[in-house]
Amino acid sequence: MTPSTLTGTVAQNARSSEALLRSAEQLLSALSSQEARLEQDILTRLSNIATLKLEHRPALDQDTLQQLQARQDAEAQSRAELARLETDIAESLAAQHAVRSQIESIDRQVKQQLALEPAWCELGEQLLAAQEANTEANTGYQEIRQECVDKLPSYSANPIYYHLLKRDYGTEQYRHNFLHRWLDNKLAKRVNFAGNRNNELMLRAMQTRNEEMQGERLSLIAGLQEAVEKQLAQARTAAGMDPLSREDVTLNKHIVAAKARANEQHLKLANFAGKQDPHYLRIRQNITERLQAQTIEQLLVEVQKTPDSNDDKIAAQLKELYPRLRDVQDRLPELRAQHDRALRDYERAKELERALRTDYYRDSDYTYSTTLSIERLLADYMTRDLSLHALETVLQSGRRLVPRSSSSSSSSSFSWSSSGSSSSSSSSSSSSSDFSTSSSSGGGSFSTSDSF
Repeated sequence: MTPSTLTGTVAQNARSSEALLRSAEQLLSALSSQEARLEQDILTRLSNIATLKLEHRPALDQDTLQQLQARQDAEAQSRAELARLETDIAESLAAQHAVRSQIESIDRQVKQQLALEPAWCELGEQLLAAQEANTEANTGYQEIRQECVDKLPSYSANPIYYHLLKRDYGTEQYRHNFLHRWLDNKLAKRVNFAGNRNNELMLRAMQTRNEEMQGERLSLIAGLQEAVEKQLAQARTAAGMDPLSREDVTLNKHIVAAKARANEQHLKLANFAGKQDPHYLRIRQNITERLQAQTIEQLLVEVQKTPDSNDDKIAAQLKELYPRLRDVQDRLPELRAQHDRALRDYERAKELERALRTDYYRDSDYTYSTTLSIERLLADYMTRDLSLHALETVLQSGRRLVPRSSSSSSSSSFSWSSSGSSSSSSSSSSSSSDFSTSSSSGGGSFSTSDSF
């Protein structure tokens, strides 16, 4: 399985989860609108029963009906715009997948061709040798670095030693009268100034040389990496990869922008599903105002007590409308639960998509071979039978370097991409033969000839 197939399959899984979420949102929003329409219909009929003394508010009722229609239109517009954007994104992703497949193919051909060139193989061997030397020297570098960090502060921490040091004791710049020299000599013997000064200077020399050699090694690796990348870039250009790379960048920018616009529509639709859109809030405010601190249930009880036979027709209509309202309200919790499950699944799918959207998983030098198919792994991941960490572990264990031609076997361990090179975070420095460590006789800790 190629990197583009892996990331494409994971992206498709995220889109499928998103489609289920949008469907749940639409059902929830439609049922919320149906609930509000039924409530408004019941209120309109209740206001015609004189004994209830509900205030006639035709303007408020008209506004509620307008908001219901406006809500329906706004949601439909958001869904239409989202559908257009998702079609655009899907087409762009398909185009990008095709472009990246071409890039991967050209990249493999370029590297196979380079592996036949002695100069390229030699450069790779030099880089590999520099990386291995850097890794091998790491222990010595870290030991010396830590030794200097641990020991050097103790010198300036001793007040007598520090006092003599500030007076230039033991140097040609030291100029004081006989009494001062006599006193300083006594103090110098007390803190073993000569021995400690020698140790301090040795430690500082070790520290300086250690970092210099570290810098030299890193500079060598950086220079070789730059040469590798330059030669690789030239070969890719000659093979015609540059136009494809530019097209990939353009497509990626377009996809990012389209996804940002789609996210705006997602937020709007989530508000519709959660009854947080401005239209529904206005509708709820109108209905609350019409109820005058009462509930529909309370008003329906009062309807049954009305003695006016003219209200019988309205009462009959209410008996038909109210069960429909209760049915809608009873269905809302289950739909909300379905929506919440779909939202969690969508977020889980997106988490995986983001985790695999890295150069590590997109590196065309590698393919993925797993015992289970990627579809089965995704299914186990989405049902929580497989964690994100476990899924990544499976993919990494099945990650294989794309085989090169047999003539390139001498440089088979050479890392083709800069991501495989050693960096400053794994750097090392001088070997143990250049300087003595804390276990050696050089650069000891601060010591005195007697205690004080």
